[in-house]
This record gives sequence, structure tokens and C-alpha cells, in this order.
Amino acid sequence: MRKFLGFISALSLYAGSTSLALAQTPISISIVPPAGSLTGISLANIPQFIITLLFAIGIIVAIAYLIYGGIKWVMSGGDKAGVEAARNHIVAAIVGLVIIAGAFLIINVVFTLLTGSDFSLTNLKFPTLGVTKAP
Repeated sequence: MRKFLGFISALSLYAGSTSLALAQTPISISIVPPAGSLTGISLANIPQFIITLLFAIGIIVAIAYLIYGGIKWVMSGGDKAGVEAARNHIVAAIVGLVIIAGAFLIINVVFTLLTGSDFSLTNLKFPTLGVTKAP
């Protein structure tokens, strides 16, 4: 546990030190909506948008679970039970990613057969951070 707390404190110290480099020039960060975010989504595209959003959330959760399993493996300190638990986390995350990829493939094939056009990730547009200099 002390190793984990030391890692977290070192990471936060490193992340906090980057703001010191920006002390000379004031900046303001604003959230910029994606281009065509409201106009690109029509009533017909809402199911595709929801499915794509669920895929994105599933991938993010699976990768976070994979990272968590890796951290548990490192923090186990050679304990057989800890290593086995961490391995189970990593295997579950990889199986989850394979299931997500398989589901995406199946949905893409079904959409291609039914509509003639493929299911793409182009309708999912995330907001980005725009950095502008303060006056």
C-alpha cells in the first residue's frame, strides 16, 4: 500500500509541476463543441450514435480495467495470490476488448446487410479543448 501511495503522490507532484512552466503567460482553456455536433445528429442517426457511444465507453472501461490489473500485478510484490488476482483482471479486460471488437464486427455486418452502408465511428464527435491566450 505504501508503494501505491508513493506512486500516486509522485504522479500528482509531476502533474502539478507542469503548471509552473505556464506561469509566465496567462492562458484560458475553454471547451469547444465539436463541429456540427448538433446538426450532424438527426433522428435517424440517434441509435447509431448511442451504439457508438456505448462502444467508446466499453473500450475506455476495458482499458482502465487492464491498467488496474497491471498496477495490481506490479503492487503484488511476488505474492502468488496477488499475482493470480491481477492476472485474472488482465485476462478479463482482454476478453472484454475481444467481445467489444466482435460485437462491433457483428453490428457492422448486420448494418451492411440491412442498409447497404457500413456502421462507422464518424458520427461520434467528442468536444475538444481550445486554448486561447488571455488578454
